[in-house]
Amino acid sequence: MIDMDSLMKGQDYSELKDSYILFICKRDPFKDEREKHYGLSCYTFKNTCSENPAVNLNDKSLKVIYNASAYNEEKDEKVKAFLHFIHTNEPGKDDFTNRLSALVEQIKDNEKFRRDYAAMNLHDRDITRAAKQEGANEKAVENAITLVQKYNVSPESAAKDMNAPLDKVLESLSKSRL
Repeated sequence: MIDMDSLMKGQDYSELKDSYILFICKRDPFKDEREKHYGLSCYTFKNTCSENPAVNLNDKSLKVIYNASAYNEEKDEKVKAFLHFIHTNEPGKDDFTNRLSALVEQIKDNEKFRRDYAAMNLHDRDITRAAKQEGANEKAVENAITLVQKYNVSPESAAKDMNAPLDKVLESLSKSRL
């Protein structure tokens, strides 16, 4: 979408403008295969070829993801102060985070913003609850499949015993048999 917005009809791909996508996260969004966070304060991504990382898409797009929980790891003092503010909600000694803190307090006093913020939090909680339920369903399906494969229990019984959706158990079983 960003590329489409930056190119006019008929313009060449080489005329793309630089684009920056920034995410500021309170917690580390990346984990390794053992579920351990990498702990970087900043993750920077460019589009490269999976088969040969030396091949760059050259779309002039840069994605930067800041992890506020690792603010102590940040070398740039201004970025470090900002990430500290995001993580702790405590302004630092610098002018920027003090002004930002004052703006946040001013916005909190705005009645419309408070209503919208409360609605957004409800929406976020609904999403979190749905994700947890999905995770519980996935675990129940895994357990049901174990019952079927290890103990020769029927898929119907296993799904019922593990409180797993039967259709998901059957689907996973059929995939594992391929």
